[in-house]
Amino acid sequence: MIEIASQIILCLSIAALIGFLIGFLIGRALNTNKNNDIYNSNNYKYQNQGNIYNKPLIRSIPRPSGKDDLKHIESITSELEEKLNNLGIYHFDQIAKWSTKNCRWVEEYLILEDNMINENDWIQKAKNLSTI
Repeated sequence: MIEIASQIILCLSIAALIGFLIGFLIGRALNTNKNNDIYNSNNYKYQNQGNIYNKPLIRSIPRPSGKDDLKHIESITSELEEKLNNLGIYHFDQIAKWSTKNCRWVEEYLILEDNMINENDWIQKAKNLSTI
């Protein structure tokens, strides 16, 4: 009885392995779309996301006192201020607390020029403008 059961288990295991192998080979043969749009580098959802651990501290909404006018920092335009607000950056003190990794993350995420934040000294200017 045990011999028959072990032979059945062995046959089922071999059949499963053969089925998996055949399915894999058929799937590879039929896959004509080598450039899957989901993982394509031209897809904006997967472009310039950066490392999530380097993302700066963000807020879901500005403080009750209102958001700061980030355009007071040189090189921040109205469009860039809107992008920063959409990201959750509303106040000078948020920018003042950024590390080098945070700066790189923001530059990658917003597709800014490399080292733009440090070259334009956003952090020091934000510290000077911060009231907190």
